Amino acid sequence: MNSFRKKWWYGFFAMKCPRCHHGNLFTRRNPYDLKHLGDMPERCPECGQIYFPEVGFYWGSMYISYAVTVFFSLVNVALLWLIFGFDLWLIIVGNAVLLFAGLPLYYRYSRAIWLKVFVPFSEEAFNEAEEKSAGHA
Repeated sequence: MNSFRKKWWYGFFAMKCPRCHHGNLFTRRNPYDLKHLGDMPERCPECGQIYFPEVGFYWGSMYISYAVTVFFSLVNVALLWLIFGFDLWLIIVGNAVLLFAGLPLYYRYSRAIWLKVFVPFSEEAFNEAEEKSAGHA
């Protein structure tokens, strides 16, 4: 389990702290709790990593969000057209519905990826968080 949690991509797929891979990035785990969609703690509860390094830091995640939605839109169109053979109007409507349904996920993953770009994984912070969680078990 530890080696899996140390993988470079684990932090953003699990929406965990990019530094220690233990603390949650968002206060609520459910991305479809729209009232608390973007609620993030100021710091990682496990290693103390600051989640808001500067004012407006997450504006850059808009570019990540754009790339993610374009990627999923292309995948949706390819699936709806090539596999299911839908006509153009159904492809447009189907893609719009799928993109709208995934908006909370795209929002959260784009923030997680953006933070991961600037905060490297720390083996030391990971091990400290492991020891801390093992002490509570």
